[in-house]
Amino acid sequence: MDIVIWTYIFGGATIFALIVGVFSVWNGRMTRKELAGVIERTSRYTQDIIKDTAERTNKILERQEQMLERQRQMLERQGQMLERQGQMLERIEETQKYIADIVRIEGEKTRSLITH
Repeated sequence: MDIVIWTYIFGGATIFALIVGVFSVWNGRMTRKELAGVIERTSRYTQDIIKDTAERTNKILERQEQMLERQRQMLERQGQMLERQGQMLERIEETQKYIADIVRIEGEKTRSLITH
């Protein structure tokens, strides 16, 4: 009877070890399969984020280039306006000199008329 009990014990342990072994192999394969899926989804998600970020960065750079072009055009217009203002100031100075000469000449004529 001793051997029968040990046979049951070893037989049960063998069946238990077989079940545990089979399920551990199955569990390992499923774990690897799940991990591969997680890694693949994470890779796709990361690529999408990188692509989206690159597109946004390109849009921002395009806007900055447009803004720089507008600023360049504005500076060019301001330079043209300053040049015109300088020309106007030169004309005003010439006009003032001309008026001053006329006033001086007329003053001299008036003095010569008064003194004669």
